[in-house]
Order: sequence, then C-alpha cells, then structure tokens
Amino acid sequence: MINLLLNVLIILVCVFLLSYLFLQFPQVNKKYRQFIIASISMLGIALCMLFPYYDLDGAIYDLRIIPFLLGALYGGRKVAASLFIGLLLVRFYIEFDPGFFVSAVHAFLLLLFTYHFSSLFLKSKLSRQLLITLSLVFVMAFLNYSIFFIFYFERLNYSLITSALNHFTILSLTLILVLYIIEYIKRDLKFKEELNGAEKLRVVSQLAASVSHEVRNPLTVTKGFLQLLRNENIEYEKQKEYLALSLQELDRAEQTITNYLNFAKPSEKYNVEKLCLKKEIEYLVEVITPYALMQGVEIVISTLKDGRFVFGDKHRLRQCLISIAKNGIEAMPNGGELTICTRKGIEENVISIKDNGVGMSQEDLERLGTPLKTKEVGTGIGTMVAYSIIKEMGGKVKVESKRGIGTEFSLVFPNEK
Repeated sequence: MINLLLNVLIILVCVFLLSYLFLQFPQVNKKYRQFIIASISMLGIALCMLFPYYDLDGAIYDLRIIPFLLGALYGGRKVAASLFIGLLLVRFYIEFDPGFFVSAVHAFLLLLFTYHFSSLFLKSKLSRQLLITLSLVFVMAFLNYSIFFIFYFERLNYSLITSALNHFTILSLTLILVLYIIEYIKRDLKFKEELNGAEKLRVVSQLAASVSHEVRNPLTVTKGFLQLLRNENIEYEKQKEYLALSLQELDRAEQTITNYLNFAKPSEKYNVEKLCLKKEIEYLVEVITPYALMQGVEIVISTLKDGRFVFGDKHRLRQCLISIAKNGIEAMPNGGELTICTRKGIEENVISIKDNGVGMSQEDLERLGTPLKTKEVGTGIGTMVAYSIIKEMGGKVKVESKRGIGTEFSLVFPNEK
C-alpha cells in the first residue's frame, strides 16, 4: 500500500515539476521542451518501476504506464521513442527474465498507440483526452493481462483476476486525477497569459494617450503662433517673440518624445566615469534654484562631504536628480523646503531628496516607476526614466511618503570598487 501511494506521489511530483519549469521558462524552444518532458517522464517511469507494489497474492504492479503515456502524448514521437528505450533499459537493469520480454512487447504496443494518437490528443479537449488515455490504458491492460495469462495460465484464478481489475481501476483513477490537474494548470497558465496581455495593452494605451496629449499640446500652441505670423500687420518684435515661443514648444515636444524613447529603450552608448556626489548635488542645486524660487520653495543642503563617489554617466545621473527634485518642488504648491543630503554606508552611497509637500498614497507609491501617472500634471515619464537610469547604475530607489507630510526619495548606489 505504501509503494502504491509512493507511485502516485512520484507521478504528481513529476507533473508539478514540469508545470513549474514551464511556468518559470515559458519561452523555452521546442527542442529543450521535449528534452525536459522526456527527462522528467523517464524519471517517473524509473522510480515507479524501482518501487512497485504487491497484492495479497504477491503479484507485482506499478504505474509506469502513466508517466509513459503523458510524456509520449504531450512530448511527441521523439519523446515516446526515448521513453521506450529508457523503459527497456530500466527493466533490463532490474532483472533480465521472461518478464523482460513481456514488458518489451507491452512497451512496444504502447509506443505504437501513442505514435498514432499523440497529434489527436494535443488537439483535443479534456473529455476527449480522457477518452483517448483511458481507452489506451484499457487496451494495454487487456493485452498485458492476456499475454501474462498465456504464459502463466496455470496460475490463473479468481483472486488474480480481481487483483488485475483493481490495478486497472487504480491506473484509471490516477490517470483521471493527473489529467485534471494538468488541465487545471494549463487553464491557469492561459489565464495568466491573458491577464499579462491585458495589462500590457492597458499600459500601451496609457502610454499612447499620454504621448498623444503631451505632444499635441505644444504642437497646437506652435500652430497657433504660426497662424498669427501669417498676419502681415504684426510687429517685428512680436514675430520674434512668437517664433521663440514656437521653438520652445517644439523643443518641449521633442523632449517628451526623447524621454519616452529613453524609457522604452535606454541608450547603450553612455560614458561611465567616477562621479563625486558632492559636485553632482552642487550642480543640481544650481540648476533647480531658480525654479524653486519661482514656486516659493527653499532648498536645504546638509551633510555634503567629499570622498563619496559612484560610477555612472554624468549627464544621465543629472537628468535623474533634476527630475526627482523637480517633482519634489511641484509637490509643494504653497511653498516649503526641499532637503537634499548624502549618506554613506558600509557598501552603499545614498542621495536623499525630501520634500514636505502633499505626499502620496500607497496606491501612488506602488505605481512609481511605471507608465501610470502618479501626479496631476506632467506625464510621469521623468520618474520612469529616473528609475531606469538608477537601475543601469546598479542602484535602487527607496521611497517613503505620507499624505500631508511629504515624500523622501532615497537613491541607493553601490560604493565605488
């Protein structure tokens, strides 16, 4: 009884192992997929044969037919042929006796049936798959027992027939259970694929809408100025002003498109160099101070020390810092303080940019770094690009925020080596 349960457990472990591997590596090509199916199915066959179970009369049974069937039907003809050879080798290893030839005939007939039904099986629904496999089990059991009874007719009795029927019932029930589990796993995988597809479509829609909106606005403004320039009575100074504004709007549209391209496909051509965090923070403060003054925001600098370095592209790091600092300033519409500091740990350098603005909800925090907007103005693409840059530099972003209190971005970079 214990070995019977062990046979069932072996088959279930093989099924779940295959499911796990295909879930973790869904893009594996056909050649490797067949190799994985053949290897795990052969493992199941070998273990079932090495740990058979016995009935009360001492007859020996195992459930090798189930992993053979599943591997051959799901893997195809090459897998079926390899399982046939493997089964014979295992049976030869166990014992080379007259039973070996019975097993060989049995396995060969099973190979012929699976060769014929494998393509039909894969195209069928669960009900037909059950019909095909149960029919194969019935035919193979009938042939197997017929061969056995021909060779050992003198041992034929009621108890042996009952034992054979019990074995057929166990085979059938185990096969039904395994097929239902496989079908459930396949449906679950298909549902997850559809869910991922829907999520990707939603993200693409968000990106398309955002790009369309952010590019259309400057183009509309530019179109309006160009229409004004058609007026011959307009003053020369006004013409220069309109042209300058038009160029600014076109630059803004170009920058929006560039940001999206940087997020979608980061450039591989950037100059990695040793960067002093103190100098980069000083540059950041110099650039954003005019914008901060316009918004009534005071910039506070603390713990800027020499000797703190990271490796990366200077221009991309500056782009990242400016984007996060600008978001912090915009989060304080009524003014406030933007605190910038650096910290040094044993294995990391940290740049902290903290505001005391409106803060973010937990839902907004979860959307940071994704194409979904987390603020009412802008596209949010700047934050996405910032996340991408930090990841390229081997760093990570930690964010703490509370509604009405403020937000702190901690950019964590590995120490120079």
